[in-house]
Amino acid sequence: MTEELLGARRSWSRRQVLTVVAAAAGAAPLVATGAAKLSAESPVKFRSDPFEIRDLPQGQRPYYSGVRLPLVDTGTHDEHGVRMALLTGKLYDHPVAQAQYGINLLESHRVTGDQVYLKRAMAQAQRLIDRRVVRRDAWFYPYRFRHAMHRGTDVYETPWYSMMAQGQAMSLFVRLAQIVGERTHWRQAADSTFASYLLPPVGGLPWGVYVKDGLLWLEEYAHPTRVRGDQTYNGHVFSAFGLWDYWSLSRDARARQMLQGAITTARDAHHLVRTRQWRSRYCLTHRKDAGMYHSTHIIQHAVLHAITGDPTFAGIMDLFYSDHPTYGVSGTIRLAPGDHVGYKFDASGTVLDRKRISLTRPTEAASTERHKVMRQTGIWYDISEGSLSGYLVQEIPGRSYQIGRAAPIGYRIPRSAVVVAAPGRAYSLDDAGKVTAVTAGLAVGDTVTVDLRAAIDGVQHYRLAAGPHEGQWVRLGTLRSVGTA
Repeated sequence: MTEELLGARRSWSRRQVLTVVAAAAGAAPLVATGAAKLSAESPVKFRSDPFEIRDLPQGQRPYYSGVRLPLVDTGTHDEHGVRMALLTGKLYDHPVAQAQYGINLLESHRVTGDQVYLKRAMAQAQRLIDRRVVRRDAWFYPYRFRHAMHRGTDVYETPWYSMMAQGQAMSLFVRLAQIVGERTHWRQAADSTFASYLLPPVGGLPWGVYVKDGLLWLEEYAHPTRVRGDQTYNGHVFSAFGLWDYWSLSRDARARQMLQGAITTARDAHHLVRTRQWRSRYCLTHRKDAGMYHSTHIIQHAVLHAITGDPTFAGIMDLFYSDHPTYGVSGTIRLAPGDHVGYKFDASGTVLDRKRISLTRPTEAASTERHKVMRQTGIWYDISEGSLSGYLVQEIPGRSYQIGRAAPIGYRIPRSAVVVAAPGRAYSLDDAGKVTAVTAGLAVGDTVTVDLRAAIDGVQHYRLAAGPHEGQWVRLGTLRSVGTA
């Protein structure tokens, strides 16, 4: 997929140069006609495309979950039920953990109506408020423990601040205000947290918003004494979700403009974060491997697609998914009759051992993970039982593949696609993973919508979202989705 097709190099005539007024809550809104109005007080300028910002139903919102948390909290918490971090035998407040737990508690309250979840969410939010640090009426939520970036020598002494914490705290406050009522201190907390987005970066003071190469960054790891950070991709996007929540409550023009700038950054920086045919990078400063955060990046692009309606983000989502599959996929692997080879690799992808078996009939074995191997092609299964237990087997459709549906990624809103090769067959899946084929009444040039992508018996498919074949699957190569090369 080219950068041009993803919209990473759009014409400057479509961009606005915006200015964030360096003021606390109550500052005059930005003027969005042409070049934004400049403040005489340390403005922050950034590139921004005028993305549509949409209201979303529950199922499409950031952090949506149908999972009910257990009432007995097995996570690290203090005597008040507030999320904490246990470091060297001592409990510390952890703003992101508290905000995330609070948001998830509110999701459980939404699903169940149980007031226990609401009260526990309020406890997380109140702890954030109680520990706040104020800069010019803007509330910040400090980390009071030392942090070595990527376990390296770049050590953050206390206190340090995080726009991921700011954004997720703001989401928690907004959602409490929406449940309990706007005329509460939760709304005041949301307003005061949003004010932290409007301050210019100053080393040695609480800060988190800055500009690098013309792009607005919401810095997850704002350096405590200098204006620099990690340019952490997932933290930036999570902070942007806080802006969306605040805009959904307040309709503040400044929040909308900052959100558009943050989304522009997510789009334009994705090619710097991407590693072709491997996991994406966690950050741009240290260029560390994202590890399991690669799956987080995929999901975040699905949410950005829903917020903006822009298929660019569904395209990036597919691109990252094609580079490396999502984590946590286990299942049953079917091995066809014939020869199969299992491998053991070191971290660099060098073969350490191999084992060959010959099967006279179809055989099934459990796999604990579906992933890629450095410097090796294709997808690999970690076999955990049978004669190939402890070895990796390559995914080969028709010969060695996970039965039924595997590694699904969902589009929060349906995605348009065009039929480029008449599929001939569409497929239905039952709850047991059994595949049934039917004749597909689709012709080249037909327009369809899809809402899910997954591997079915080792082959990539899209699920059709509407029409006579709604809920059925067609092979990936038969469609070209909007936003995809």
